[in-house]
Amino acid sequence: MAGRAEIVEHLRVLPCLSSLGYEEIVDISRISRIEEVRRNRILFAETGPVTSLFVVKAGRIKLSKTSSEGRELVLKTLGPGDYFCCAPLLCGGRHLVGAMALEESTLVVIPADRFKEILQRGMSDMGFRVLRGLCGRVQHLSELLENFAFKDVEQRVVELLVRLAAERSPEHGVAYLALTHQDLASMVGSVREVVSRVMARLRRQGVVVEAAAKGFKVHVQALAGLAARYADGGPDPGGGA
Repeated sequence: MAGRAEIVEHLRVLPCLSSLGYEEIVDISRISRIEEVRRNRILFAETGPVTSLFVVKAGRIKLSKTSSEGRELVLKTLGPGDYFCCAPLLCGGRHLVGAMALEESTLVVIPADRFKEILQRGMSDMGFRVLRGLCGRVQHLSELLENFAFKDVEQRVVELLVRLAAERSPEHGVAYLALTHQDLASMVGSVREVVSRVMARLRRQGVVVEAAAKGFKVHVQALAGLAARYADGGPDPGGGA
């Protein structure tokens, strides 16, 4: 069994603990344990509930995302001193990625609920809100990465339009969006020419019902139907970009 001082040293690498005093970190060390994991062991699945936080003491851990078609995107390989699960614990409580041991590894394992309790106790309300805000950005970046890796430009445009239209007050089922094709391209990580082709297809399909130089109107119900077809796993018959 590792000594308490050794566990404390491993915990000190966690940025989310940087504002805590030594005694709070010792408190967290008391609820932590050292765990040996076998090669190819799945530590947690993507979207599963966060029950523990981990610091890698030895070995290698793979973090990855998987598309609905089974394609894998390896985001990072963690080694000694690396950590994971802080952000998803504070933003929704579900994992953003899956994790698997690439070799026999040793982890410092911290129960998530007790960790969060001690963390909140050792921080001001403002500090905890700031930390959650930063973790929310990590979650947003993870979602962007997934979009770029697994979704074509048309699907990214459609999902963006759904979010933007939901922020408006549609009139007679139509929402006006004051955006250019270049604006859309910047928001979905593409180029204007590709987005313009996507928008032309959406207009032929009745999703975009009116367009001008500095904005366009979308049919909310038709847009929602197209987004639902993508969510069901099939691209739109009009073709992606």
